[in-house]
Amino acid sequence: MKQLDHHVPKSRTKRKTRKANLIMFSILLIVFLLIGLDYFGPAIANLQTEGLTNSEVQSSESSKAGSSSQDLSTEDESYVLIDPLTNQVIKSHNADIQRAPASTLKLITGLVALKSLNESDIVRVGAEVNVEGSHLGLQPGDEISVHNLLTALYVNSSNDAAAALAVKVSGSIPAFAQEINEYAATLGCQNTHFTTPHGLPDPDQYTTANDLSKIAVRFSENKELMKFVKLANAHVQWTDGQGKSREADLQNTNRLLGIYPGNQGLKTGTTTEAGQCLVSYVTRSDGDYLVVLLGSKQRYRDTILLLDEAWSEQRTAAALKGLTKEPNSLILSPGIF
Repeated sequence: MKQLDHHVPKSRTKRKTRKANLIMFSILLIVFLLIGLDYFGPAIANLQTEGLTNSEVQSSESSKAGSSSQDLSTEDESYVLIDPLTNQVIKSHNADIQRAPASTLKLITGLVALKSLNESDIVRVGAEVNVEGSHLGLQPGDEISVHNLLTALYVNSSNDAAAALAVKVSGSIPAFAQEINEYAATLGCQNTHFTTPHGLPDPDQYTTANDLSKIAVRFSENKELMKFVKLANAHVQWTDGQGKSREADLQNTNRLLGIYPGNQGLKTGTTTEAGQCLVSYVTRSDGDYLVVLLGSKQRYRDTILLLDEAWSEQRTAAALKGLTKEPNSLILSPGIF
């Protein structure tokens, strides 16, 4: 009888241990599933309701199946995802490869422009506004405020607005390019060279995801400029050379703005040389992320995948950290089972 009394407690202990392990495994599995369903599906589903095409955004069903940064539209693209408050790199790929910036360059255009201009200043534009690509429609002799130029620059990505600001600040496009290169160097950009204020193709114009993230972080700290990139749409007006009033309603080129939870905007960019580019700043109650994406084929889908993966990993790590501190707390908590 003594032997029997001695072995029964051990058997019961083993059963309790196995049961505890099974419960722990079940809890972890539920946590992972909840995180995936909560953060991967909704953003992409919301984007589809806004009319983004299948070539830009993956279906919500395949996203729920567990898409990750390994499923990006091309291995060729460059990206870096950082915590902008600490500058900690969360994940990156090809982040030091020199690439064409397209209109993401306009982030530094505004930063340099506001070093010497006030929003209330009036600019009389010249032949510099005769540029290709996205434009507001300015003509030589028109007069427009710096406020309206910055609005067009960041909402409509207007190349003529960028050129007008550059000439107002420095007297010429080359002189302004020198100024923004010098400013980029002060931010620690070592693999960057700009020749224009707008990002139109030039073989001598390039940056990297890492360098552009430094510019974007500085931009995000500028409240004057951040108010423009957050605008989903805007109305601008100016006076033409004959004194007649002109106006335009603008739609933001950033299709994640107002769709992806916490998105604060920043800048899009697209040229044949650069591919699809997007700089995004996202802020939530549990932290901020900044993503720089260059050379993408599906920039919105890729940005969502990177952000959702980062949020998921952050929450999984937090959940595991809590479990390692008190592994028995969930098992012993009343009402769970």
